[in-house]
Amino acid sequence: MFVSFTSFLFAYDQELIGAYNYAYNVNITTQPTIDQANMNGKLIRAHMAKMMSNYATTILNLVPNTWKVCNFDDLSWQTDEIKWFIVESCQLWLMWVNADWTPSNIFNPKWDVTRAQFGTVLSRAMYGAANNWWEPYYLKHLQALNASWIMKDISKPNNLEVRWLVMLMMKRADDVINNLSSGWIVVDLTNPTAKVSYSTTWSTTGIVTATLTGRSEAITWINATSHVFNGNGSFIFYFQDLAGNAGSVTATVNNIVDGSKPTASVKYSTTWATNADVVVTLTGRNEAITWINATSHTFTWNGTYTFTFSDLAGNTGSVTATVSNIDKTIPTATVSLNPASWPTTWNIIATLTWYSEGLTITNNGWLNTYTFTWNGNFTFNFVDTAGNTGSTSTTVSYWTGS
Repeated sequence: MFVSFTSFLFAYDQELIGAYNYAYNVNITTQPTIDQANMNGKLIRAHMAKMMSNYATTILNLVPNTWKVCNFDDLSWQTDEIKWFIVESCQLWLMWVNADWTPSNIFNPKWDVTRAQFGTVLSRAMYGAANNWWEPYYLKHLQALNASWIMKDISKPNNLEVRWLVMLMMKRADDVINNLSSGWIVVDLTNPTAKVSYSTTWSTTGIVTATLTGRSEAITWINATSHVFNGNGSFIFYFQDLAGNAGSVTATVNNIVDGSKPTASVKYSTTWATNADVVVTLTGRNEAITWINATSHTFTWNGTYTFTFSDLAGNTGSVTATVSNIDKTIPTATVSLNPASWPTTWNIIATLTWYSEGLTITNNGWLNTYTFTWNGNFTFNFVDTAGNTGSTSTTVSYWTGS
């Protein structure tokens, strides 16, 4: 049962004075006198975070897992010092979850601390995760402390804790740790280790699976048991043992070779009909190229050309350029006359016909007919879609009109 500070001080004043001196010497309290230490004051969660963080790092030599993300939404009114200790208590795996073991983003820094809560945090500092995951959450934690004579009364877990009792129990815990030969407690401060095995260490164009193996002891938490590499790189396995000590091992893969052929595309100087050369340029490469047979090719006539290239891994790719729009042939046409050749006094109509391809007449008002009203010559000029020019002439000598 709990007793008042006055009566307890009368019976155990030397132990309490020793507890204060101990707490002051290890920075659990920074108050220079026992009267200023508010020994009979209630303990709140923010102050427990500071006290237990100092205890865990200074006395137990625990190292916070700084990779662990600890974000709490209700710390805006706390000092930077208290915020730092709250985050550290989380990264020490002391204060970070709700009673139902769901991760918490609310710390409740001003809440009073019960014996169950303090005993749970102290037990985690000493034993790690060994006593977690029981119902109620504090049961095994308090029993472990009671068995070691650190917490002598565990009958009222919901009673509020006071500062002098907290300092006293932390001193008792330190005494136990310094007296391991008594057999009361075995404190494991050794970080767990593990090894990594790989599905293959030979060069491969496929995936590589790294599996955590060779664990030095039982693991209670792990971020992954294996990791699949689709490309070369590194992955860190994090894990925690029964005592809460954290370890890590890095898997590194550098034997995945690129088995994919490089690709590229081609760009044409023109895709319209032309009577000029067509220049094709290699473009759109999907990766770095170490060798290439040509970066461009000039077509003087229709045809194909294959660009060949290699990537850093030695894979060879190719792309073929095809040109079919070059036309350097002079266009042709014929002229028909009506009437054709017998003597006539009528006007004679000359019509351009039998085009070799699509043509545009560039004279005669772009008309494909010309009317002879007497004998003479006429030339049709024309151009094709590629820009080639041609002409054809006709002569009339059989008109007999006046």
